[in-house]
Amino acid sequence: MRPGMGRLCGRRWWIGAVVLTATSTWAQGGHTDVEPSVDQYNVTWTTPSEGPSGSMPIGNGQIGLNVWVEQGALVLYIATTDAWSENGRLLKLGRVRVTLDPDPFQEGQPFEQTLRLRQGEILVRAGVGDLARTLRIWVAATQPVVFVEADGPEAFTMHVAVETWRTEEREIKGRELFSAYGVAGAPHPIIVHPDTVLSGQENRIAWFHRNPTSVWPETLELQGMGDWAQEAADPLLNRTFGGIVYGEGLVGVADDRLRSAGPSASQRVAVLLHTAQTETEEEWLRQVEAKAREIEEVGVAQLRSDHDLWWEDFWRRSWIHTTATTFGEATTTNDLPLRIGADSDGSNEFRGHMRRARVFSRALTSDELKALADGIDSEPADRTGLVGDWRLDSIVDGVCANRAGDDLMAEVVGDVAVEEVAGMRAARFTGQGWLEIADCAALDLDRAMTLEAWVRPEQLPGGGARIIDKSRAGTSNGYLLDTYPGNSLRMILEPGTLSHSAGLPPGQWSHVAATFDGETGEQRLYLNGAEIASQGFGSGPYHVAQAYALQRFITACAGRGAYPIKFNGSLFTVDAVEGAETYDADYRRWGGPYWFQNTRLAYWPMPASGDWEMMIPLFRMYMDALPLAQERTRLYFHHGGAFFPETMYFWGSYANENYGWNREGKHPSHVDNTYIRYYYSGALELLALMLNYYEYTGDETFAQETLVPFAAEILAFYDEQYARDDDGKRRFEPAQSLETWQKAIDPLPPIAGLRFVLPRLLALPPGLVDNATRVRWELLLEDLPDLPMSETGDGPALAPAAKVLEGIKNSENPELYAVYPYRLYGVGKPDLDMARRTFARRRVKGSRGWQQDDTQAAFLGLAKEASTLLARRFAAKDPGSRFPAFWGPNFDWIPDQDHGTNGLMALQTMLLQAEGDRILLFPAWPKEWDVDFKLHAPKRTIVEGRYRGGKLEALTVTPEARGGDVQILDPQ
Repeated sequence: MRPGMGRLCGRRWWIGAVVLTATSTWAQGGHTDVEPSVDQYNVTWTTPSEGPSGSMPIGNGQIGLNVWVEQGALVLYIATTDAWSENGRLLKLGRVRVTLDPDPFQEGQPFEQTLRLRQGEILVRAGVGDLARTLRIWVAATQPVVFVEADGPEAFTMHVAVETWRTEEREIKGRELFSAYGVAGAPHPIIVHPDTVLSGQENRIAWFHRNPTSVWPETLELQGMGDWAQEAADPLLNRTFGGIVYGEGLVGVADDRLRSAGPSASQRVAVLLHTAQTETEEEWLRQVEAKAREIEEVGVAQLRSDHDLWWEDFWRRSWIHTTATTFGEATTTNDLPLRIGADSDGSNEFRGHMRRARVFSRALTSDELKALADGIDSEPADRTGLVGDWRLDSIVDGVCANRAGDDLMAEVVGDVAVEEVAGMRAARFTGQGWLEIADCAALDLDRAMTLEAWVRPEQLPGGGARIIDKSRAGTSNGYLLDTYPGNSLRMILEPGTLSHSAGLPPGQWSHVAATFDGETGEQRLYLNGAEIASQGFGSGPYHVAQAYALQRFITACAGRGAYPIKFNGSLFTVDAVEGAETYDADYRRWGGPYWFQNTRLAYWPMPASGDWEMMIPLFRMYMDALPLAQERTRLYFHHGGAFFPETMYFWGSYANENYGWNREGKHPSHVDNTYIRYYYSGALELLALMLNYYEYTGDETFAQETLVPFAAEILAFYDEQYARDDDGKRRFEPAQSLETWQKAIDPLPPIAGLRFVLPRLLALPPGLVDNATRVRWELLLEDLPDLPMSETGDGPALAPAAKVLEGIKNSENPELYAVYPYRLYGVGKPDLDMARRTFARRRVKGSRGWQQDDTQAAFLGLAKEASTLLARRFAAKDPGSRFPAFWGPNFDWIPDQDHGTNGLMALQTMLLQAEGDRILLFPAWPKEWDVDFKLHAPKRTIVEGRYRGGKLEALTVTPEARGGDVQILDPQ
């Protein structure tokens, strides 16, 4: 028996141990009558929002809206996947404001806003009696048009306005250049050009943004591709995006405003959107008018019927509904002392005064914290769970007593002394000292806590200062409450980081507190008794299922467009606050380019969920860019094939900021940015995604026209780029292992990627691959070096590279790419113990943003680790956003699509792992989690079942012949 196989065999049940049924035919979207309802995950708010950060997402795959109601108006931000500006930024099209007269959104009126997932709509109910109004907002699933429908018992008037903020030429500069990443650093200003609202439009609003300039020719010229550009088409110049707003009974009152011709009890406004590259503005408008006529011929009733049918099919394709009776989130513990006023390294020291610091082993209620904030010497009415209570008005012989007990005394380290301030005694922290409480079991607050203090800070530095800290500096190991950034508030735990720009006033007393409840996964921050921030809409299985449904919905809202999903906000960015600056809704960190490492993560879950058509925009973008990549390879390296950079614009060129603006004395192949200089392996992962698409769908046309041609060019690059060493093996040099080890020999990711995709390509039907190509691929596979390994005391493990030539530059675990995305190791495969050892040794641990520990743990069959990390991920929403599945910013931006779609992949992988003929059920599933599920597998297979109370109660496999390929493992 091979190493690592025994554990799987000990957990295996064969399919004959359960009752197996099967439907007689297969169809994508097929379903049973026992489908659990997605309605349970609808999001409802009972108060209006204060602005766009309180918005809900909705869309149709190409068009995305942020929808919110503020006092007096319904507001929509509108975005599309193809609204690329002259600078290569993905812009909003504009903002639409709808007001009703009489106004049902007045303060004190009843209010309810619900995202209805099954219907693909947002429903708003406001007002009472004659003032009651119902508004329905939806984006037609099959046409580029948005509808806002309003109804009420009494007649009312509707007002509609289009609002633009790009009203004049404006230079992007300073910190906002982060949103123009790629062109920042250019030897000329980066200009945003204004939008146009057309005049003289009868009873409609027409507006657009048209690119009068383009960064495309400059980009290609800089990167040595100027001659090639002469034969290609500029994808930005004259690109025009915008729309028209119209509706029966609406009349124009200004170029940018409409209103009802007269009061009515039922009104509808349509917003038709269009993007095209046209010779003139007039041609663009003619295209919009033609589309409007087409939509009118179809009719709203048919559009709504088609819309309902699409969303019904979407939700019936697949689902995962989880529940459980026992679950709890835990923080990590350590053997560090607890410090008041500094971190574990003695840095980030507090400056100012503190009067009191308390630590509880439970999450105090809002009422309890409000009472403690009533006065600086207020005492807790309920002392249950009070671990430490240090009143900092008395320090005797360098020690402050713990009023909660005789132990856990706080000892002075450095310069901390009691002095008179503002009429009372308090401890003065000069930035040169802190108080320290020795580690003990009572301070291991792994399930719940409250950290609470009275502080009078100075103006603190941008890095903030610690108030209460029992964490390892630079990690989320342990717990802390501090003032990062500046005079803000932040709580860090391994389950999540919560922060708020609290603006603690220098020289004034403030009561600050942070709570964590492990049973609900909720963190909260309080200032002077008022809750100012919270996150985590729970971390149990139900909340995991809700997050799964909401993220899958967000993906569907942006996943069928002309271009792939943007990892850094998708279509749902809103006005941004960065430090002291505020930017418009076009702002997103990292700007317009696509990072493959980030972009890919939205697409890995799609095969199993049956959302195959959403993978096409990704494949199309790279196929469209293939001619440029081929010519670039010839120019840079003087051989055949094609390579793609890690970061690129949608047309395939490097982001100039990474390539380097100063080309003096540099070969065209030289890339300034060392993080991506020799990073070409993303194309191998794209091949793996293409293979998944083909194996799940069986689409022969796709294989012939996309998969095989793309594979031929990418593999030709690897065949010709890397020479053989003395042993006849390929030597990958110069090379790097992701962005972390930037100079390496034989890095693991490209070797693992080739070892993963080549056998699958060689297994394609003979008619798809000619013999000469097949021979070249066989030789390439034969010549690959072994995966790099390392040796330590407890046995071998995978290594990032055979040899690393310089230090660490980023926070990735390249060695685990042999587990995922390249599935060479995992449950039921050889050397499972070695792969698990590699995972246990990983240098960087985490489950936020693009970190993929939870998915890798699932592929390794580690149910406890995977479920804990996944629950932690889905409890960590953006604290500044109201919608519970707007994640981030993490490493990228809000809503962070890496963060959410990584969660989709992790949950699917815990439940089902499919590859070739093999289907593993429950490979990393926690036994406490009940589940109803329906997922897809290769060979157009559907697996649907129900697990309750430790038993598999029902299982259906379609087609029936695939039932024998299912292996059912014990949940753990």
